Amino acid sequence: SPYILMVDRGSCSIVQKVRHAQRSSGASAVIIADNTCLCDLLAESLCIPNPPGDYCQTSVPIMHDDGSGADIAISSFYMFKQDVDLIKAEVVANNEVTMEISWSMSSDVGRHSTLN
Repeated sequence: SPYILMVDRGSCSIVQKVRHAQRSSGASAVIIADNTCLCDLLAESLCIPNPPGDYCQTSVPIMHDDGSGADIAISSFYMFKQDVDLIKAEVVANNEVTMEISWSMSSDVGRHSTLN
């Protein structure tokens, strides 16, 4: 049956991670799990660094095609660490986690505008 694979963000590109999931695991989609807190969430104690004292990122990471992703046919999504930690806690507790991914497309898809 179709499944969504969760992989940790790391040093290789997101395109490489998604391609590997598509080719070797048969995943129908990939969740890229952030492993670093955003600084503003860390300051508000909404995210726990791993390991404690680890650095934080000052801006939201941008997930994009590095130019080599033409062969990628599955969807991929990015989740922030504070959300990923909740899901991972359920998995560690040996609880089943069910996720559904859906989105809507704007009627403006395919339209381009030029800025002067």
